[in-house]
Amino acid sequence: MRQKAAIWLLAACLLLLSACGARTEKENSFTVKVVCESQGIQQIFYTYYIGGASRGMGGMADLEGGALTEATDLTLTFQPASFDQGDDLSAFSIDFSPYGAGDTEEMATTEPLAFPAAYGERYTVIFSGSREEGFRAVLAEE
Repeated sequence: MRQKAAIWLLAACLLLLSACGARTEKENSFTVKVVCESQGIQQIFYTYYIGGASRGMGGMADLEGGALTEATDLTLTFQPASFDQGDDLSAFSIDFSPYGAGDTEEMATTEPLAFPAAYGERYTVIFSGSREEGFRAVLAEE
């Protein structure tokens, strides 16, 4: 009986520790979900900044190689390792460069979208436009 109680206590402790760890990870990151409303976009590359100084870059694409749609999961996660020590996230900005099928260079690059970011938060960016009209990225109202 005592052995069963010890096993249950150990299992409960492990469950509590894993739950605390998940909360800490979420609190030490923020996400930017990009909703692509543009037609014919295969990939979107991005560069993010603090106070106008580049801190990193990356790319997003449909894992099956198709065109991006509003339903495509394009969620970026930013953690402290994504930035220099002491960076002020209130000076965060990000720009986006779309590519179509077969493109070897970007169609255009959006103006940097600046917003005060904070760990533990989630942001949604609406990416829209066309090669002819230009592309835009705006922060969605939550």
